[in-house]
Amino acid sequence: MLMQALNKKLPDITTNDLRFYLAVYQERRQISMSYMETLRHYISSFFSWAADEGYIVRNPARRLKRVKVPQKIKKPYTAEEREHLKDIAKTQRDLAIMELLYSTAGRIGEVVAINKEYVDFYNKEIVIWGEKGKQERTVYLTDGCIYHIKKYLDGRKDNNPALFVSLRKPYNRIGKNGIEAMLRKLGLLAGIHAHPHKFRRTMLTDGGARGIPLQELQKYAGHKKADTTMLY
Repeated sequence: MLMQALNKKLPDITTNDLRFYLAVYQERRQISMSYMETLRHYISSFFSWAADEGYIVRNPARRLKRVKVPQKIKKPYTAEEREHLKDIAKTQRDLAIMELLYSTAGRIGEVVAINKEYVDFYNKEIVIWGEKGKQERTVYLTDGCIYHIKKYLDGRKDNNPALFVSLRKPYNRIGKNGIEAMLRKLGLLAGIHAHPHKFRRTMLTDGGARGIPLQELQKYAGHKKADTTMLY
């Protein structure tokens, strides 16, 4: 689209050409600043590659300034919304997934990687591997989470080591898309925007409201910087 709009050979494209293209694109399509920054990033990546490979002598995207995106504070679930989602959950597995997402404040990628053997029912805790940085951390399980996981596992009839599996044979480990789709369906039924990461946000927000120190929440969430935790 960029090449068609500018109608120039790659080496002839200038920084002003790119600025003009982005400005017109934004005006015509009324896209958000966030999407504008994504476009700038893609264009910059392409021209960096073209320069590295020797297709162009100078990178015209190097002087494109990053688009300032307003930081929006996303809302967590209310207690009523969480109960509503649990109330209309279709299976014991879905209940256990939602309880675990909240209790551990785990990222979706971390949760789907959990095996049954990782759950310490006696101490009500679990060690999960950080999706970012690959560092392990210990997180805790509420009594409600323990109850629903046990009830779910008691009804399992497969030998898959994964903590959460599909509802039908061959009972493969459930993936990110599977959990996202499940929550999306429940959210539509409940009239609630439901997403896995929203449970993480809710747990950390609730923890801060209960007076848990920032440093402890940062460690629990697996954040490298306290500034990231403060967004919650």
